[in-house]
Amino acid sequence: MGFLDKAKATAAQAMQQGQAKVEQIQQSRQESELYKTLGEAVYKAQRQGGDQSAVDAALTALDTHFASVQQAGDSAAASAATAGPGAPSGGSATPPPPSSSAPASPSSPPSSSSGSAPQEGNFTLDDM
Repeated sequence: MGFLDKAKATAAQAMQQGQAKVEQIQQSRQESELYKTLGEAVYKAQRQGGDQSAVDAALTALDTHFASVQQAGDSAAASAATAGPGAPSGGSATPPPPSSSAPASPSSPPSSSSGSAPQEGNFTLDDM
C-alpha cells in the first residue's frame, strides 16, 4: 500500500500545481485586460478629449484587482504556514522576489586593463 499512497500524494500535488498554474494564467489575462482598459481610457482622455473619470475607474479596478491578489496570496501563505513544514504546498500565484545574490547587471561591462575604453558604439580601427 505504500506505493499507492505515494502515487496518490504525487497526483494530489500535481493537481494542486496545475490548479495554481491555471489561476496564474487567469490572473495574467485579467491583468492584461485591465491594463488595456486603462490604456484606452488614458488615450481617449489625453488625445480625444475623453473623460478623466474613465481613467480613475480603470485605476480603481486595477487597485482592487491587485488588492484581491495580495489578499489571496496572504491567505495562501497563512494556510501553508499552518499546514506545517512537511506538508506539500500548492504553489503560489506570484513568483518569489529576486534574491540579493543575483548576478551583476549586464549593462555595465567589465573594465579593461588598457587606459580608457571607447564608449559603447564609438569603435574605430585604432581601438583594436
